[in-house]
Amino acid sequence: MKSTSVPRWGSDCSAVDELAAGSAVTRYVLISDSSVSAPAIRELSERVAPVPTRTLSVDDVDGSGLEMLDELLSEARIGWRFVVTGSERTVGAVRTRLISAGALPAEIAAVINDHTADVRVRDVFCAHCHTTSRMAAVAVGDRTRCAGCSAELTVYYHFSRRHSAYLGYRADAEELP
Repeated sequence: MKSTSVPRWGSDCSAVDELAAGSAVTRYVLISDSSVSAPAIRELSERVAPVPTRTLSVDDVDGSGLEMLDELLSEARIGWRFVVTGSERTVGAVRTRLISAGALPAEIAAVINDHTADVRVRDVFCAHCHTTSRMAAVAVGDRTRCAGCSAELTVYYHFSRRHSAYLGYRADAEELP
């Protein structure tokens, strides 16, 4: 679609190279989940060398997994840049957390490490009951059940960066009286 808010995060490292082009960078923070291999983290570290780098692994983006990120962000200063890599779900949640903590989108590079392009694990925000259904294995345009109201939702081509979730609306919304 031409008009969509679905993130166009790539799976290559070109976003990291663009981020590394800045001369005022004082520290890089590499944030990943368990889907990213140690050699991939090493490659990212080499791309941003010789700038000091910290690495952080975040696997539980629903619960306590982001507490370590919050601790790290309490130390963040001007000049820090963030490279977030992992599944689409992890990248979206971490990016949302970084921006809500004050990072600018231009200070964040996102690299998706997900080889299943058609059906990914996604969070879907219900437009009707305002519940976010966590970890729905669904493609954009397909249907899933809402965890809150049990309505059958169509996963729309709209990604809310604030909720870090895709918009879902009732599949039969246009047929209701």
